[in-house]
Amino acid sequence: MNTSVWSDKPWLDRHFHDVEQTSITKPDEFEISTKDYAHLSSIDDNSLDRIQGSMFGLAIGDALGAHVEFRPRSFLVASPVTDLIGGGTWGLQPGQ
Repeated sequence: MNTSVWSDKPWLDRHFHDVEQTSITKPDEFEISTKDYAHLSSIDDNSLDRIQGSMFGLAIGDALGAHVEFRPRSFLVASPVTDLIGGGTWGLQPGQ
């Protein structure tokens, strides 16, 4: 019995080792197959653009903000982030 509310999104369903669904697959045992993700042909262009934009924004924001991580707001006001700079809490290289 599949009681998933995500019937149109099978990649979000629970995965089991057996037909009786008594043993759920743990993250370290999970193997990804083509049935586990949405095919790009099923995603409209607007949604795909938004997904890609959010991923790029996440990566760029993470790299830009690495050197000011855990700094107080007053530091950011006095030294606004304008470029990829190394250093910071973790001693990272620019863009790392």
